[in-house]
Amino acid sequence: MRKLMQGLAAATKVAVRVLTVVMLGALAVQVIMRTAFNAPPSWTEEIALLAFSWTVLLGMAYGVREGVHVRMDLLLDVLPRALRRLTERLVLSAIVAVGVYLVVAGWQYTESAFGITSAATGYPMPLLYASCVVSGALVAAFALERLLAGAAASDDPDPAEALQ
Repeated sequence: MRKLMQGLAAATKVAVRVLTVVMLGALAVQVIMRTAFNAPPSWTEEIALLAFSWTVLLGMAYGVREGVHVRMDLLLDVLPRALRRLTERLVLSAIVAVGVYLVVAGWQYTESAFGITSAATGYPMPLLYASCVVSGALVAAFALERLLAGAAASDDPDPAEALQ
């Protein structure tokens, strides 16, 4: 199971990098064509939006796996260690629930878009909306992995332990 999760994380990381390059490339083409030739192609905006949506949502899932999300831990820092660990478990459980919600709601939205295509490129709109389903599944899986491994919701060092 660990190897599967590592493989999913590696694939997610690669996908985020590739999609970022695609997005930046589409935006560069748009800017060059607009400024140099006064003829921006219509397809670049749609491709950039598609790549951006997937990048952000996959990046969110990868952030859950790596425990790198920004959070407010002012209250956690003053809790006793046992209560802090319990609170971390509750946070991870809530993240799993949010991931499952994204899968369900994203699927309903994706399903409602079957048969619709984008205006400029003609790609199927469910391709855009499926990013929510995929990222939700990854968020739930990565948070559940952290929960079962006994990891905290974030990999931030515990400031209370640094003082001891």
